[in-house]
Amino acid sequence: MISRRLELALERLQPSDWGRFERIASAFLATEFDELRTVANPGGDEGRDAELFSPLTEPAVVIQYSVAVDWRAKINKTVRRLKETIPSAIVLVYATNQIVGSQWDDLKKALRTKHGLSLDIRDRNWFVERVLGSAARQQAAEELSTAIVDPYLSSAGVGPHVQSELSSPEAVAAVTFLGLQWQDEVREKGLTKIAFEALVRAALINTDSSNRLQRLAVHTAVANLLPGHPDAQVSSLVDGALKRLAKHTVKHWPKEDEFCLAHEELQRLNEFRVKAALAESNLMAEVQAVAKLQTAALNLAENEVIEFTNCLRSATDAVLLERSQAFAMAVYSGTLAELADADFTTTLTSSISKTKLKKTAGVDWIAKLRGAVRELLISDTPSIQAYLRSLSDAYTLMAFLKQTPDVQGAVEKMFSHGALWLDATVILPLIADTLAASDGERGRFSRMIEAARDAGLKLYVTPGVIEEVERHMNRSLVCVRMTFGQWEGSVPYLLERYIAYGRSTASFPNWLENFRGDARPLQDIAEYLDEQFGVKERSLESERNSSSPELRHALETIWYERYDRRREKYGSPLDDMAITRLVNHDVECYAGVVQLRTKEHASPFGYSAWWLTVDRQAFDLKNRLRGYMSETPPDSPVMSADFLVNYLAFGPMRKRVTKAKESNLPLLMLIGGATQLTPELIKEAENLRAQLKDLPERVVRRQVRDHLDKARSRIGPIAKLGMDEVDDALQRVAGEA
Repeated sequence: MISRRLELALERLQPSDWGRFERIASAFLATEFDELRTVANPGGDEGRDAELFSPLTEPAVVIQYSVAVDWRAKINKTVRRLKETIPSAIVLVYATNQIVGSQWDDLKKALRTKHGLSLDIRDRNWFVERVLGSAARQQAAEELSTAIVDPYLSSAGVGPHVQSELSSPEAVAAVTFLGLQWQDEVREKGLTKIAFEALVRAALINTDSSNRLQRLAVHTAVANLLPGHPDAQVSSLVDGALKRLAKHTVKHWPKEDEFCLAHEELQRLNEFRVKAALAESNLMAEVQAVAKLQTAALNLAENEVIEFTNCLRSATDAVLLERSQAFAMAVYSGTLAELADADFTTTLTSSISKTKLKKTAGVDWIAKLRGAVRELLISDTPSIQAYLRSLSDAYTLMAFLKQTPDVQGAVEKMFSHGALWLDATVILPLIADTLAASDGERGRFSRMIEAARDAGLKLYVTPGVIEEVERHMNRSLVCVRMTFGQWEGSVPYLLERYIAYGRSTASFPNWLENFRGDARPLQDIAEYLDEQFGVKERSLESERNSSSPELRHALETIWYERYDRRREKYGSPLDDMAITRLVNHDVECYAGVVQLRTKEHASPFGYSAWWLTVDRQAFDLKNRLRGYMSETPPDSPVMSADFLVNYLAFGPMRKRVTKAKESNLPLLMLIGGATQLTPELIKEAENLRAQLKDLPERVVRRQVRDHLDKARSRIGPIAKLGMDEVDDALQRVAGEA
C-alpha cells in the first residue's frame, strides 16, 4: 500500500512542494550516503541542493533535488552552473519526482563526453522501488503521502468526468464502490447482490464507529440513487446486502440498528482509490499524447491544446457511459442496441458545448474529437485498457440499476449457450491480429474470440465467408505487386494492417502463406481458422433453402440495391456474378441462422444462434425488411461484436470468463486506428525502412509504426469508420475477381 501511496504522492507534487520533495529525497539518500549534507535554500544553492561532505577539497559528488517537469532542461542548467561554481564535481546525482526511465541515456553520454561529469538519475520509480528498504524511508513516504495523497482523495475521490446523473458525490461514491466490488468479487456471485452490496458500501462511505448510520438512512441513500423503483423492493435488497456485509465488511450495532464500514474496508477503499488515481494519471498521459497528435497540424496555442485535451478526457467518459446505458437498455427491453454504431455525434456535441474551443477555419472539432476518442478506446496499452474497462463495467452496472433493481433477472433473459456464425468482417481482423501476436501483443478480436470460446460459445464460418476472405487476400497480393501510383482505390485491409505494423511490403506474400497455399487455399484457410481460433467450417445452405422464400427474396433485393449504390460510389461496374455470390453468402448467413432458430422458443436475446458481424448496415435489416415483406419479419439474427464483448462480461456465461480476460475485453470493436493508410503513407513507410535498413528488424518496425501514427494524424479521421472500409474492400474484390 505504501508503495502506491508514495507513487501517487510523487506524481501529484507541485512546484511549491519542492521543500517536501527535498526532505523525502534526503531521507532516501541518507541511508546510501553517510556524508550527505543538504545545502538547498530558497535564496540559491549554486547549482546543487546537497553534496557529499569533504573537509579538504571541493565536493566531487553533488546532488540536485527537483520537481521540474522538464528534467532535461533542469539538468543542463545545473551542469552549466556547476561548471562555474563547483568545477571539481565529477558526479551529479539528480533526484526527481518525474518518470525518466531510459530516456536519459543520450544525455548521460553527452555529459560524460563534453563535461567529464557522470550523471545518476533517481526518478519516481527509483523511490517507489526502494521505499520498503528501511523504516526511515517508509516513515518519510508516509509523511509525504499524508500531506499530498489524503487531501486529494478526500476532495476529488475517484469518479466519472462527465457532467451527468453520475456527477454528484453520492453517484461518484456509488461508481467507485461498483468498480471496487466488480474487481474483487467472485464471478459466480449474482449481479444483483454485487450491485446492492456496492451501493450499501457507498451509502456508508463516510462512516466509522463514532459516526454511524441508521438502517432507514441507508435505505434512503440507496433509494435516492435509484429513483422510480418500488421502495419495498429496494429496501428488501438493501437489507439483504446489509446482512451479508455484516459478516465481514460492515459493523452492526443491533440495539441501535446502526451501521458503519469496518476499518479494513476503509483501508481497502483507500487502496483502490490510490490505484485508480494512478491509473487516471497514466490515462491522462495517453490522452495528452492523442490530443497532441490530433491537433499537431493546426498550430494551436498551448491553452487551446489543453482545452481540447480536457474535452477529450470528459468525452471519453461520456462515450463509455452512453454505450453502457445502450447495452443495459437493450438487455432490459429486449431490443438490440446499435452498439456497432461508433458515431457518438450527440454525445460529442454535448462535450464540445461545454468547452471554450475556438472556431478554426477548416477544422471539424467533432471529427477531431471522434477520432481521438476512438484511438483511446481501441488502445492496446494494458494499463489504459484495463482502467477504461473497469470504468465501463462500473457504468454498466449503474445503468442496469437505473433500469431495474433485479440486475441478475435482466441478464438471465440472454442466452446461456449459443453458436455464432462469424462474418468476413470479423474473420479478417482476426487474421490481422496475428501480426500483434508475433510482436507479443493480443489484438482486440483475438481477445474477444478467446473469451467467447472460454464461455462455451461454438464458433462457425460458412464456406462463402472463407471464399470472401481468400479473394480479399488475392486482391491484397495484386495491390502489393503494383508499383506506386498504379493502384486505384483504398488499400486492401490486410495489406493496410500489415504495413501499419511496420512490416515491409516485400514480405507480405510470405506472410499470407501462413494462411493458405496455392493448391487448396480455401481448405487451408478453413483448417487455419479451426486450429488457431476454434472456428469451424459449417454450411447453412440447407437451412437457407428451408427458410421463408419471401424473406430470402427481400434480403436479396436489399443487398442488390446496396451494390447498386456502390456502383455509383466507385464510378465503375462491379462484376454481376461476383455480386451474386456475395449476396448469396449474406443471405445464407442471415436466413440460415433465422431458420435454425425456428426450433427455439426464446425472447429476442434468448436465441442461441447468431450471426456475428461488425458491418453496421446489417443491423437495420429487420426494419428495412418490413417494407419488402407482407409477413412479419423474424427477429434479427445479427449480433454486433460490441454487444458480444459486453455479453461476455455480464451475461449468464460470465463466470466462465476469468477476471483477467474480462478486464482485457475490448471497449470498441473497430478495425485498425482512426485513420486509414493511403498509398502516399505506404510509400513514406517504405522509404523510412530503406533509411533504417542497418538497424534490427524489431527497431525498424517500431520506428515505422511510430512514424505512421504521426503521419496519419495529418490526414485526420476517415469519414466512415467501423468495418465499412473492410466491407468496401470486400465488395471491390467481388467486382474485380
